[in-house]
Amino acid sequence: MRFNGVFMALLNREKREARAHAVLMLYQYDVGNFEPEDIKDMYGEETGNLKEEIFSVACALMDETVENLKSVDSLISKYLKKGWRISRLLPVDRAILRVATAELLGNPLSPSPAIINDAVEIAKEYGEDEKSSKLINAILDRISKEKCG
Repeated sequence: MRFNGVFMALLNREKREARAHAVLMLYQYDVGNFEPEDIKDMYGEETGNLKEEIFSVACALMDETVENLKSVDSLISKYLKKGWRISRLLPVDRAILRVATAELLGNPLSPSPAIINDAVEIAKEYGEDEKSSKLINAILDRISKEKCG
């Protein structure tokens, strides 16, 4: 991911906000079958008061996720229950897992525990099931241990 130092300058709560916006845009990509550029344009218009740096990072996270979707999904699938496929996950949970996994695999600018914690908090806020945050934590923890040491 190329953030030109913007991401590092964001406060932790702003990083979480950027991640949440990336999840919401990826959700639209997943369930709405819109092109990423159209989603970013529409989302930017709908959230006009969003800080430019936060929106920029959210877009970069979404782009990174979409560009690496096959490898991201493959890795997530490794840690699903036997017989489960990524398509069976609730759409918001799927989006959260995808964005966090893409960041963990890419060039994370926060430590893995911070990325995982943000994903869990986003799941608590936007998740479609009360167990979403536990599932997301378990899968991302395994991915982090495999990929990040």
